[in-house]
Amino acid sequence: MDGYSLIERDIIKSVNQNIRLILTTLKGSDVHRPDFGSELPLLIDKPLTAINAGRIKALVVDEIKFWEPRVKVKEVLIEKGYASLRIRIQYEIVETGEVAELWL
Repeated sequence: MDGYSLIERDIIKSVNQNIRLILTTLKGSDVHRPDFGSELPLLIDKPLTAINAGRIKALVVDEIKFWEPRVKVKEVLIEKGYASLRIRIQYEIVETGEVAELWL
């Protein structure tokens, strides 16, 4: 494995960690950065109507675009299970063009 591949993996690991932190931190809960985070935790338990699915997708794209400039979101998919909600975020690393995905 060459050094470049290791760097790409580190970037993806860092981006995944940041996206998780951004989307799971309730906006307003960090006193030092009151605008940091998202309102996703407030939407997770709502019924998955077409409107709420649209809100979730828009929120995911907007917050990642604002807080994680290293990536461009390509797609957000929502999977509703019996007692769970999963979100798949496919994104492109701006610097390398590599496409990766993250499940929340």
